[in-house]
Amino acid sequence: MQGVHTEKVPGGKLVRIKVDFNPEDGLIEDVQMQGDFFIHPEEFVESIEQLLVNLDQKDSEESIAAALSRLVEEEGAELVGVTPEYIAKTFKTALSSASSAPQQLQQ
Repeated sequence: MQGVHTEKVPGGKLVRIKVDFNPEDGLIEDVQMQGDFFIHPEEFVESIEQLLVNLDQKDSEESIAAALSRLVEEEGAELVGVTPEYIAKTFKTALSSASSAPQQLQQ
């Protein structure tokens, strides 16, 4: 199942995250992040996406934001117009819509 969520960050920037979730095995198969924010270096967005794919779907927004903050610090990356907290919030909302989609179809 697929879930997508777009969040407007204070200051007017948008972050959009699409999550492909396999409800049969409970695994996140793919994450794509887009928006009108900036990340330096640009390819660091792939590191963020990979981190999100490897997370346990039950992780809290707070733990995801902390993991993202550590990754940004370790890699010396710069986020402009988006924060780890908004990435985590957008990701969790997209994941929630993806993981609840089968239940909605059965009702």
